[in-house]
Amino acid sequence: MYTIDRTLIIAAPVHRLATAITTEAGLRGWFAQDTELAGNAVTFRFAQPTLTRSVTLRIDRSDPRGIAMTCIGHENNPDWVGTTLAIDLAETRDGTRVHLVHAGYPAMNEVYERCAEAWSYFLASLDHYMMRGTGEPYPKAA
Repeated sequence: MYTIDRTLIIAAPVHRLATAITTEAGLRGWFAQDTELAGNAVTFRFAQPTLTRSVTLRIDRSDPRGIAMTCIGHENNPDWVGTTLAIDLAETRDGTRVHLVHAGYPAMNEVYERCAEAWSYFLASLDHYMMRGTGEPYPKAA
């Protein structure tokens, strides 16, 4: 199994980052504008020119120190199903350490490579969301 592992420091307090990664409004601000949080599951929809893909993750842990989820459904991408995603937060002298681990990819293939690039992009979006008030989330379908 293969893992994507990214860490960055964002000059914002832990509680603000926790809100950004554990609430529907927060996730819409930096990850995907079409986000639905219902109970212990979150669904993200990604509009493509010819179709809309969705991914559903079961929330295994959500607290002031981060979130952990397991992918339970993904249209058009079976490599995601069963993967685990954890975003852990820790206070530092310079702000908050954000540690993302997306584990369980069955192969180091095109899906893995695209996701590795995407997580770098979305973590930068999270940083912009915290520092400027506006991230670069995946847009909602028109």
